[in-house]
Amino acid sequence: MEEVSSNVNIKYTTLTDKSGHDFNAVEVDGIPMAIFPDELKNATHEEHLKKVKEMEMRDDDVIICAYPKAGTHWLWEVIQMLNGQTTNYKTDCKEQQMLEATDLAVIDREKSPRVLNSHFWLRHLPKQIFEKKTKIVSITRNPKDTAVSWFCHLSSMELHGRLQSSFKDFIDMFLFRSVPFGSWFDYVLEWDKFCNTSNHPVYRLTYEDMQENPVDHVKGLAKFLEIDVSDELCEAIVDACSFKKLKKADADQKGDKLGLLFKDGASMYRKGKVGDWKNWFTVAESEIFDQVTDERMKDCQVKLKYFL
Repeated sequence: MEEVSSNVNIKYTTLTDKSGHDFNAVEVDGIPMAIFPDELKNATHEEHLKKVKEMEMRDDDVIICAYPKAGTHWLWEVIQMLNGQTTNYKTDCKEQQMLEATDLAVIDREKSPRVLNSHFWLRHLPKQIFEKKTKIVSITRNPKDTAVSWFCHLSSMELHGRLQSSFKDFIDMFLFRSVPFGSWFDYVLEWDKFCNTSNHPVYRLTYEDMQENPVDHVKGLAKFLEIDVSDELCEAIVDACSFKKLKKADADQKGDKLGLLFKDGASMYRKGKVGDWKNWFTVAESEIFDQVTDERMKDCQVKLKYFL
């Protein structure tokens, strides 16, 4: 991988759909991202990004890297339970260890081992991740379900004016323009190239495989993280981290700390299903989406699944 520079170029921008609806974003080194000002009270975005690149990584850190709506919350809870050898839920939320959303002083106060997480692209991550060979867990979700979930998320958020686009216009943005955190295709391809050309320790999986074989992946994660756990605990963690139980725990035990960001009772947890895209795409939209995906991802080693 090319050397990660400490320099960062930031500007505020708007993302516009073909019907003329705007959505505010901050562009970081050419990648549009969501704005998280409330969590960064003591630093500008530029200052925060520079601090992230220079942050001190601990030897036992692990970081989950994923495009939005790929299952980061799910994996974060699983790995927390593996680290603690428990099925108890943490009372804080994963955003408190999210690089782009949280002041680094908060992250620094977290006890080891830390389970960091980010939707950042490779170029934005801390330099020491690559210098120290910090363990990375990389998860990918099929682009159709990702698009649906990201659309619902952005449309429900009250932060900085929620997305006003129709789903039809959002698909056009997702395929041909830009959405917060940039192109799903370019993001996945960049990670695919990194994983195939470096010797960095990365545990790769897809959201769909995690749904289909959760116990196998919990065991695989434990082995990757060098955690000695029983088969019984792995099975218990899978049960505790089922979608319904995580959603309930988020509301009951974490106080749904992100609930104020959403309108009309929406939350970070929506459906958690594979194949919900069928309820959103028309036949014509699906065909265009498939054509673009087939062309863009023809050399990618990630095998996409749209059904289970």
